[in-house]
Amino acid sequence: MSRQKIIRRLLVLRNLEFFNIFWLPICLYVALTPRNVLHWQPYAYGMVLICAVLAQGVFYWHLKLQTISKTGTTFPDYFYALFSFFKWADVILLSIYPMLIFFNQITPLVNFQVSIWSNLLFLFAILEYTNYYHYQLSHDNLNDLRYLIKHRKIRRSPMFMDMQRNQKRDQKT
Repeated sequence: MSRQKIIRRLLVLRNLEFFNIFWLPICLYVALTPRNVLHWQPYAYGMVLICAVLAQGVFYWHLKLQTISKTGTTFPDYFYALFSFFKWADVILLSIYPMLIFFNQITPLVNFQVSIWSNLLFLFAILEYTNYYHYQLSHDNLNDLRYLIKHRKIRRSPMFMDMQRNQKRDQKT
């Protein structure tokens, strides 16, 4: 893929993820409002998780775009530390959801009534986290599909690979 095509691709990824940070909560609000959902907390928590991961993705794609569009530029020195923090913060935030479900069952102090739909939002948050920090789950272009067919496995995510490279770079200095 040519450099210009890669730049266009990164622009699309960054801008779509940014758009979705605002669009998805609006869609959720529109879907829940006419149904008079009483227990909205699990939906809101799942959406916050999704938007947090998307915001991290927007920042990552922006930094990646800068490294590719400016010849000789690398990721900033803070890249590995910051995204390692994000990764572990996401794990903690993702682990809170099942704990809230458990505490809802054992104590009346926690009001966290989940549904199939709120659990699907949570699952989507897990998939977004996995897509950014571990394995590329989205295959939305021909190059991704070719790789999948040729190797018969999903590849590591671009962020995972960049974090690996930057971890090694940081250890050398």
